[in-house]
Amino acid sequence: MSGTTSTSSRLHLRRNSLELLQYAKRFQEKYILHPFWNDTSMGKIDEISRVSNVDIAEAGCCKYLLIEVSGCGSTYGQSKLVVRGDASCAYYADIFDKLKRQINENELRLDCKGGGRIQVDPATRTITVYGRSQEFGQADHEKTVEILRRKYPQWTVELHDDEY
Repeated sequence: MSGTTSTSSRLHLRRNSLELLQYAKRFQEKYILHPFWNDTSMGKIDEISRVSNVDIAEAGCCKYLLIEVSGCGSTYGQSKLVVRGDASCAYYADIFDKLKRQINENELRLDCKGGGRIQVDPATRTITVYGRSQEFGQADHEKTVEILRRKYPQWTVELHDDEY
């Protein structure tokens, strides 16, 4: 009798295990593999208005890019220029890639207009724009200065013709 009982309980457990696996598979297909969860744009910027106009180093010298952000989804036809500079980026392409990772590429497009260098001196409250990018060419420094002046109205923002 005990042999029959243990055999039937093993069959019962095996059947329950199979049902549990099938349930888990259906759950995974329904919820975990659902397109909502696979959306790689979650948490990314999807509106031009949410892209900050300026994001540069707080002090010191850094490479910068002038990038046009334009809408291709719900904000189609809208665009704006933004300034990005990061002292931790060794290459201009790294700065571009950093912004690219932050946006939803289904909604926004990036077009690099050129680059250069920015020197930020918080002690004297001055920002100096100069130079050019080997990878992207020279940015329109006058537009860059205009954008920086709007962000830092109390600072002196100047343009130098120095290459480096």
